[in-house]
Amino acid sequence: MKKKSILIMFHCEENTGYAMETLEKVFFNAAIKAGISEENIYWSFKSKNTNGDPHILACNYFDADTYEVARKTIIENEIELVLAFDLGFPCPLIQVLKDSGVKHLIAYWGASMSSINSGLKLELKKLEYYLTKNKPDEFIFESEAMRRTATHGRGVKFSATNVINLGVDTSKFYPNYGRGNYANNVLNIPTTRKIVFYSGHMEERKGVRVIVNAALHLIDELNFKNIHFVICGNKNSEANAYEKLLENNEARDHVTFAGYRSDLPDLMRSSHVGVIASTGWDSFTMSSIEMMSSGLPMIVSNLQGLSETIKDGVNGFLLPPGNHVALADRIIEITTNTLLASQFSEASRKRAEMLFSRETQIDKLSKLFSE
Repeated sequence: MKKKSILIMFHCEENTGYAMETLEKVFFNAAIKAGISEENIYWSFKSKNTNGDPHILACNYFDADTYEVARKTIIENEIELVLAFDLGFPCPLIQVLKDSGVKHLIAYWGASMSSINSGLKLELKKLEYYLTKNKPDEFIFESEAMRRTATHGRGVKFSATNVINLGVDTSKFYPNYGRGNYANNVLNIPTTRKIVFYSGHMEERKGVRVIVNAALHLIDELNFKNIHFVICGNKNSEANAYEKLLENNEARDHVTFAGYRSDLPDLMRSSHVGVIASTGWDSFTMSSIEMMSSGLPMIVSNLQGLSETIKDGVNGFLLPPGNHVALADRIIEITTNTLLASQFSEASRKRAEMLFSRETQIDKLSKLFSE
């Protein structure tokens, strides 16, 4: 019987970090569950730092000089299934993969594929998709909004797409809502303050400015002081612009920029509200389902895939993008209404367990690999 093998390809360097490392584990476990033995799982990266392991190779999607090692690996190991992260079309690598014996090429997208098009432009994109001979056989997206950027942005057939949401480790991110002071203790925050939590990138579109303006509005304008904002993810000087907004304001003592940390689960479950106030495209964030799994009531911007993570009025609120006053109002509503906060907390955990668990994500991928 022919052995089942898979090549899992990434467009980035080996050991890129947190998000990619998590997906590597998910892809590996899905392959194992699909009946592929560990010795038949191969990996490729744009560049590698592991030497001497024939299961790890370097292949740059758009550098033909790196294709040969992938071609040889596929032929020598009779690999018929390839999962390629963020592989679009046209791409010269696709023909090499298929000519080498790949029977099914799955492109897993962790980002939006295109802006949304309509009219003649969309029809031309559909024609381009139809006429492109070498393209992935199937596209996986992490949200419906991301799938739409393919079907209504690049003309990809709906039947060639699939949505598999990100999954959270529910055994690592679990609730302890309102019954712990870990964040207060390690970050020197008075226990009389309820914590509003954010974790993620710090670029402008992620809405950190909106969160800081909400802090200024609550503390300096409304005199609502039993609140503290913990913002994680800043590195180097990324927080400087937001620190400047807080200068000479009382809110400065109510905002902590905590940087990159390994204790995020502990910080989340000792917080009271999770916030993602993005103002630009946001597809489907891991931090949002980590907060939900930790039992946090959520406030997220009503944007694309981000709005798919919560259910408005059930485990949190959808926020008009960029509206710091609305964010402040929702924070007051949750932190002053104990019953509502408890209901949202319980609903967040249930939603994470039912829809966004790591086990569900792995199970759906493994079925796809098996088919």
